[in-house]
Formats: sequence, C-alpha cells, structure tokens
Amino acid sequence: MYPMNKIPLHKMIYDSIAKKITAQDYHIGDALPSESELERTFQVSRTPIRQALKQLEMDGLIYRLQGKGSFVANYMPIGNWTAMTGFQDLYNEEWQKIFARTLEVGRIRSPFHAQLLRVQENAELIHLKRIRYFNGEPVIYLEHYLNLKLPLDIFRKNGDFISIDQLLNDEQGIEFTSVKEKIEAVTVSESIAEQLHLKNGAPVVRSTRISFDQEGQPVDVTVNYFSSDKWTYRINFNKK
Repeated sequence: MYPMNKIPLHKMIYDSIAKKITAQDYHIGDALPSESELERTFQVSRTPIRQALKQLEMDGLIYRLQGKGSFVANYMPIGNWTAMTGFQDLYNEEWQKIFARTLEVGRIRSPFHAQLLRVQENAELIHLKRIRYFNGEPVIYLEHYLNLKLPLDIFRKNGDFISIDQLLNDEQGIEFTSVKEKIEAVTVSESIAEQLHLKNGAPVVRSTRISFDQEGQPVDVTVNYFSSDKWTYRINFNKK
C-alpha cells in the first residue's frame, strides 16, 4: 500500500485506464491507445505504461495480442448462483486443517474496486492482504476491498479469521445473501508467487467475488489466487 500522496506512476495510469473501462468509455473488444500514445497522454516513459498494462492484463481488464496491441476484456463478474457455498462448506470434513493469517490491514484508493463497491471513485477503501493455509501449506492468496464505513479494528483484532462473511456476520450483523463471481486462469506475479511458494509466472486460478448484503449493497470485493496444484475449487449449483 502506498502513501496517499505518493502513488506510483504506473498505479495512476492503471487507475485512469481502469476507470475508463468500468465507466464504459472503453467497451469490450475496444483497442486501447498504443504505448506511444499513452506515453504522450500521461507524459511518462514507456516503463510505467508497460507496468500498468501488465497489471491490467493480470487483473483481467485487458488482453494483449502480439503485434496488435491491448484490448478491453470482458471483465465484469457475471452470473448469479442460486445456491451459495461458503468456504467452510467446501472442506467441512477437513476444516481443522485450515487456518489463515492476515499480512496487511490498511487503506487504499482504487477507483476500479470503488466502482464495484458503488462508492466514490476516489474514496479510501479498507484493503486486506491474507493467506489461507491447508495442512500448513499456503494455498490461497486473498486481497479484500471493503467500504471504509466498516470499523478497521475488527480486521486488526481478528487477524486469523478464515471466513470474512462469518466475521462480518458475527461483528456487524451483516449477512451475505448473494454474490457475483468471475473465475479465470492467469499467471501469478512475483510477489504473490512468493507467498504461495510458486515459481514466478506459474499458472493459478483467480476468482473475483463481489458479495452483497441483505439490502443488495456490495460489501466486499475479494480477489482470490488459488494454487491449483494444492487446492480444488468446487461450486455447488442448484437449478431452480
């Protein structure tokens, strides 16, 4: 996390492009300006441009084609599950082998995630970085983005919580009643690979989940990176 007055250039470029994608100034399939055009627009060198584009690609907002440029991806989490399956339910029989720890609790500005949470794009958000373990091995790296209206202390004093929906229900009486989720295969960044004990660029499964409360308001955006060689992600779906 960065001090609010010292946001790196690539992060500002990322936020600017992500904002245009979520606002649909750029539509799915649209070509982004070339790297040289982005250099002129932001008046920076090519290095932060490429860093921003790489992160946009890793976050599923764009895709790049060799020799053709960068294009807007179909990034929006879609699909409504008729039956929600909590994390504990997935591995209920082996729950005692699962634990978690929180790496960071802080605040961040992220216009992309702010829009998913339906707050002002420049609003500060609660930002958590966490790891889940199974049999002592790191299997999931998570980043949570939440509305700053929630008390930050509940995450600081409960650093080993496993399920955020259970924590918010216990501490705030908030119940998640629906989710939207996008699941995709990506390659992992160096920092996340280190946390999951993987090689840089290793394939992982990433899910972006938006959880909604009883009033239909988004409460939490969780980005999960699953170490697919150590973890099986299961979804129960009941047609109604």
